[in-house]
This record gives sequence, C-alpha cells and structure tokens, in this order.
Amino acid sequence: MIRYDLPTAFNLRPQNEMIAFVGGGGKTSLLFALGAALPGRRILTTTTRIFAAQMSRAEELIFATEDTEGNEKKIGEALDRQGICLVVGEVKGEKAVGVPPIMADGWLARPDVDYVLVEADGSRMRPIKAPAAHEPVIPQQTGLVVPVVGIDALDGRFSQVTHRPEIAENLLQYSVIGNQLSVNDVARLIGHPQGGLKSVPDGARVVPFINKVETAAQLTAARQIAHHLLQTPRIERVIIGAVNSEQPVREVHQRVTAVILAAGEGKRMGQQAKQLLPWGNTTVLGQTIANVKQTAVHDHLVITGHEAEAVRQISAEAKIKTLHNSDYAAGEMLSSLQTAVHALDESVTAVLVVLADQPMVEATTMDLLLEAYWQGHGDLIAPIFEGKRGNPVLIGRRYFAELLTLPSGKAPRTLLRRHADQLHLVEVSTDDILRDLDSPEQYAAERPSR
Repeated sequence: MIRYDLPTAFNLRPQNEMIAFVGGGGKTSLLFALGAALPGRRILTTTTRIFAAQMSRAEELIFATEDTEGNEKKIGEALDRQGICLVVGEVKGEKAVGVPPIMADGWLARPDVDYVLVEADGSRMRPIKAPAAHEPVIPQQTGLVVPVVGIDALDGRFSQVTHRPEIAENLLQYSVIGNQLSVNDVARLIGHPQGGLKSVPDGARVVPFINKVETAAQLTAARQIAHHLLQTPRIERVIIGAVNSEQPVREVHQRVTAVILAAGEGKRMGQQAKQLLPWGNTTVLGQTIANVKQTAVHDHLVITGHEAEAVRQISAEAKIKTLHNSDYAAGEMLSSLQTAVHALDESVTAVLVVLADQPMVEATTMDLLLEAYWQGHGDLIAPIFEGKRGNPVLIGRRYFAELLTLPSGKAPRTLLRRHADQLHLVEVSTDDILRDLDSPEQYAAERPSR
C-alpha cells in the first residue's frame, strides 16, 4: 500500500511553517488539498490573486482590510470555529487580490497559527510558467517553496501550455515556439534560478510537485523530470501526484546513490579478480556498471580495493566515480559500504548496494526496488524470488549510523536481520538476484557469448 499522504510527502515540520506555491498546473488545488490534510490551525492566502469561484472551497473566508486589529480578531474567531480559514483582499472582477507578504509573515508569528499556506504567483490556468520581473511574491518567512507543474505541459504546443512563453524561451536559450516541451525543458524551467527557483528565500527548502500524473505514460515522463530535477542541489525532493484524485501522492523521489562494491579479492576464482574477468564485450564490472547506469538512481560510486587501478580504469571509462577502501582485505563488503557511507553527501537519502559480481541483475530489477522506495514502502528494501532474499538491497539514511557501528566480521545483511520487521521485500520474476560469480564453474556457466 502507498504510505505517503501530502504532509508526509512534503516532510513538513510538526508546526510553525510557511509554505509558498509557485508555478502552474494546479497551485490553488494543491493549496486547498494540503491545507485540508494538515493538522492544527491553518491560514490559506495569496500574495497575488485568486479566482473568486475558487474561494467557495473555503470553510471560512475573511476579506482583509486596512483594519489590522479587526483582521486579526476575525482570523482568531475563524480558527476557533474551523481550525482553517482563507484570507484574501477585496474582490475585483472575477478575482480577489492578494495580501501583502509582510501580513502573511506576521500570521506565522501568531501563537494560535501552525501553518500559513500562500499562493505566491499566477499562471492563468497554464500547466507551466516562467515568472515575470514582479513575481513570484514569496513572504520572507517561507520555509518551503513548492514549484508546481502539470504533466500536461508536455502535451500541447509550447505557446499554448506556457504562461509567459517569451520569458520561458529566453530561460531555455533556444527557440521552442511552435514545438512541444521535452522532459528536460520542463525540468530546466522548474530548476532555473529565474524560473521555479526565483525569489526563494535563503534557507527555504524546495520541493517541486509534478501534478496531474494519472497514466503509466505520464508517470514515466514525470519520473524522468524528477531525475533531472534532482541534479539541482537546491531541490530537496520531488513529488509526483494528481491533487484532484483519490491518490494525490503517487511517488516521492529523493537522491539515491548506487554503491557498487568492487573491492574484493575473489580468491576462489583463481589469480584474476572476478570483477575484471571478461563478460561479453566488456568485463564483469563493466557490465554491472552498465546495468546500474540504466537505472533511475541519482548518482553512482564504485568502491575499489584489490586491483584498484584496473577497477578505476573501468570505472573511468564509464564516467563513474571511485572511492578506495584501504581495509578491503578485512570484511570487504561491510568495510566498503562503510567507506561509501562516510563519504556520501547529506542530501543522499539512501544507497542501493550493488555487488560487482552480479552482472546478470538487470536495471529493471533494480528499478523495482527504487519504485518501492519512491512509493513509501520503507527505506530497507530487498528483492525476493520464490521465498529467497537476494541482492541488491536499498538502505535508507536512518540506518547509516547503525551500519557504521557494525564490527569487522559482520556484513550488511546483519542490518537486514536486525530489522526484519522493517524490511520490505519486493517480489521479482528472475533468480538473477540470487546468483553471483563465486567459482570458476559458475563463471563458465553464467558467462555470455560475445
């Protein structure tokens, strides 16, 4: 079962946080949906404009005036009645004007307010936009900025799906007029300092939301956008969902590093390290790296040890970073994984632990583990075939400290056994996860022809 609800997906603090929504593709719907899902006392507002018709979704509606004391009293009374209210300025035509950002900052300081949610720019109902010079209007106390994009930005002509297409085209630095946006274009606009990241306050987290994702094809495209977005350091995570559906959150993408353990001596294989043995048109390690590079992991790291220079050369040819484990001879698998975990950036939320001598494990199998992680099934995940657990395994950051304290002589599987009640098993259709190259006979049996 999917475990993510909207507050969990955004990794919100228990209270006292301001959230600003920018971009296109359903900001107002997300504002109301998250507001309804949050606990405590919540104020919804806008610093730009909101359609008068959309205000009917509010259980309590307050029109802010120049009477500050009166506004504050009305807000308190509304929160006492319903726990949530929408505050806007006067209605002009079909829209209500927004409130000054300093007013929203002041509400967050109220002791009786837990969350303030702000729609901080407009998009004229388009799924994607580029902001003009005067927008977005994000209050300075904002702790979370949510750039929103509709996956239908990929469906129509650029000029039809984009608000302010001339600005967007300038940000992309090439002519898109008359064409459709690609997944890379969408990611570049969201992650651009003058696009989805414009005016984000220092210290605020950034979590894009890819909206209206309902079909398998849309999910595939959204995953590709998320993968591109996670190359931008300022972005913490990416949420994929459909706000106006029974399942508003489908997946939450975070940074996962594939750690390929290639430090072993492989003494049972003879004189040559097994990761260096021929495998089709490459080597055992070369094929394993090729498989991993086809997955949706954020980054890749090969741990070297025995035959380190040869392993580095294979990795360099594949443009994969390496890290040397000087203690590889003592508990190679555990010490190599500990070496990797020590070096990981804090933005990495999990590792996919891959054995270099399993070139048979395909990218599709590894992606099943990633999907389980994205969908909230836990952060300790392993594949299983006909009741037998195999490799690779995914280990989340909350287990890193314990992993680092495991003594020499133990193995990563010790962690899985300790936390068997937290281990999520993914059924796979192949026994590749159970097979590795532990003997010359098995290597001869498994080795593909050229």
